[in-house]
Amino acid sequence: MDRTITAALAVIIVAVVAILILNPASAGTGTVQKTPGAGIPSLQQPGSAGSAQAGNAGGSGSQSAAGTGTTRTFTLGVAGNQYTPAEIRVKQGTTVRIEGDPATLTGCMSTVNIDGYGISKHITAGDNVITFTADTAGTFPIHCNMGMGNGRLIVEDSSGTVPVPSQTPAVAKGSGGCGCSG
Repeated sequence: MDRTITAALAVIIVAVVAILILNPASAGTGTVQKTPGAGIPSLQQPGSAGSAQAGNAGGSGSQSAAGTGTTRTFTLGVAGNQYTPAEIRVKQGTTVRIEGDPATLTGCMSTVNIDGYGISKHITAGDNVITFTADTAGTFPIHCNMGMGNGRLIVEDSSGTVPVPSQTPAVAKGSGGCGCSG
């Protein structure tokens, strides 16, 4: 009888984890575009955010089409259970373009969340770009839906400093026990 209960619990746990990982409600379509001054990003269709650029840990830069600021491009992947690069640093007002590597962003790590910007994007081979304007200075956690990844977006203000928040929001940190290996 104990084996039957254990097997049933295992099936339930696997089903719940599968639902969390594969939940279509967390999967976006198009490119996430944060509208300046708005708390929730809107969605833009693929291809409307400009041409793709190869990124690196430091990010590449170019002048935006509107000429109002700089666009920095980063390639986001996973090594172990950590997002790489672990830190994305930009100046306030920069357009950030994150190109997710679908080959390494698998399992729960394929949903990238950026706290403070209202961004949650499910990365797939055909839909792997997150674009937004870093209009709020500070340090913002980057994590999967299970709280893993432990990356961060650092946005410097116009003087080059990063404001220290008066209260840091709590983010659930996973222990890596979801079974995903990045």
